[in-house]
Amino acid sequence: MTSPFDEPNSSVAGRNPVTRRQRVLCELVADVLRVSDVRLDDGFVALGGDSIIAMQLVSQARKAGLRITVGDVLRHRDMEALAEAATTVDQEPTPVADSGVGPVVTTPIMHWFRERGGGVDTYNQFAVLRTPSGLTETHLISMAQALLDHHDVLRLRLSVLGGEEEWVLETLPVGAVDAASAVRRIDVAGRPEDDWAALVRQESDVARDRLRPREGNVLQAVWFDAGPDRRGKLALVVHHLAIDSISWRILAADLATAWRGVEENAAIALDPVPSSFRRWSEVLSEQAHAQAGVAELPGWLERLRPGAARFGDRARVPGHDQESRGRCFTESLPAEFTEELLTAVPTLFNADINDVLLTGLALAMGDWHRGRGTAGDGTALLHLEGHGREGALADVDLSRTVGWFTSMFPIRLELGKLDWADVEAAGPAVGTAVKRIKEQVRGIPDKGVRYSLLRYLNPETGALLEQAAQPEFVFNYLGRFEVSDDADWSVVPEYGTGLDDTGPGMPMAHSIEVNVATVDQADGPVLRATWTWADSVVSEADTRELAETWFRMLRTLVAHAREPGAGGLTPSDLTLSSLSQHELEEIESDLRAI
Repeated sequence: MTSPFDEPNSSVAGRNPVTRRQRVLCELVADVLRVSDVRLDDGFVALGGDSIIAMQLVSQARKAGLRITVGDVLRHRDMEALAEAATTVDQEPTPVADSGVGPVVTTPIMHWFRERGGGVDTYNQFAVLRTPSGLTETHLISMAQALLDHHDVLRLRLSVLGGEEEWVLETLPVGAVDAASAVRRIDVAGRPEDDWAALVRQESDVARDRLRPREGNVLQAVWFDAGPDRRGKLALVVHHLAIDSISWRILAADLATAWRGVEENAAIALDPVPSSFRRWSEVLSEQAHAQAGVAELPGWLERLRPGAARFGDRARVPGHDQESRGRCFTESLPAEFTEELLTAVPTLFNADINDVLLTGLALAMGDWHRGRGTAGDGTALLHLEGHGREGALADVDLSRTVGWFTSMFPIRLELGKLDWADVEAAGPAVGTAVKRIKEQVRGIPDKGVRYSLLRYLNPETGALLEQAAQPEFVFNYLGRFEVSDDADWSVVPEYGTGLDDTGPGMPMAHSIEVNVATVDQADGPVLRATWTWADSVVSEADTRELAETWFRMLRTLVAHAREPGAGGLTPSDLTLSSLSQHELEEIESDLRAI
């Protein structure tokens, strides 16, 4: 039987969408990427998409009746191939019974947090959203209750046993958390909006201090009420055990949906959550001893060998440096470079945006360490954070699941011998660097999702990995965020995009931490990087120099991409992966000459 999605759309022709299935997907991609006229030969990644936006696309496609996976979105080079891979939701396999209420297995990132030490109660993420005129406290409480009842992890309760050595987590039943106790209203009707910033920060800190995960209180909301005829702001503070950067997109979309229900005087009905966080925690536990993961151990130990470039003259002493807002800064790369960095550069090298950002970072670190005599064996050892919602462990749809899914794994970046003068001139050495780093990133099995299972959930492999060298630098690309001055329930960018906030007394886990996000603005996307440093190891001046060098190298990547002949494939792009990079480039050169 022919699906309605396969019926030809006679109003379009050529490389425009032909079937309804194609048209729906092209329209959805245009919407999530904020571009126009997406056609069949356009590629999601080439248009600036990444794995995080791919999850939004998966969720939107499900609402439209189509089933695709994040892997489908990233793997297929154009929209025609993606449409061929899509199925209708009525063809989905029977879902596994999934109750989000009950015991939750402590996940690897939660074990990492426990081992880190410091205050548990105040570790949070927060975001500030715009609220519409006409909102009332009664409305907001009913909307917050819908969130609490719909997303089980927002009712998470932590029990600590054995003097902080053992954590027991559970999600409480629906209705167990009363939204009225989690919502506060602050009257700002008589104050100009320019004067709100300090108050929002102050009240968010107070809300942070009200978090009590051991009592099942992991969400606090502070509404800054500007009166019935003015738009206000909503500060949402959520304990990090219950949220990550992708979850903010889900909550913001659900608040918009809930508000439509309020405006229409209808019951609030949020989109379904296909898989619970509790089920995912069980999947991680089940996979920790699987042969596929254990077989990766030698590779991880090799990456964690000693000898990499070092930061500072002294080793970081665990617990010595604490997180501080006074030891961080944010730099922005203008839209004129960011746009090409997200689209042209990855397309030329058939790469992901993370490959490109890490190439710039490897070049910057190489240059920075060479000038200080701290280059070690010429490699850089760092932790990469990922969104963790990888389908490699199980076929579950996490596009609508709120929770802390973050994965963290080590990578060793090695540029080899480069002509640094050629790098500065944006010459072929830059392309060589991209290809090398891209292959090293792709050499990480399934985006590193099994490393943390071996490190924290398997005692035998965990003991070996704990004794290995540990990265002192962590890099986290949070993806792309849309910012609209006119949209209700959108994130207000000047307060951040859901970055971690620790409260007092939280020890730093690395010597340098970098959190990066792309923020879509009216004049185009802007790359924003927030740098935090441990001042007992590295100075602010040195950290700022590294940050500036990284942006300089990113601009160099863009300049190289504008040169004729830039780009090319690498062995991992081909089924015939026995070809070396040199052999592949010789073939490409011969083809260009034809």
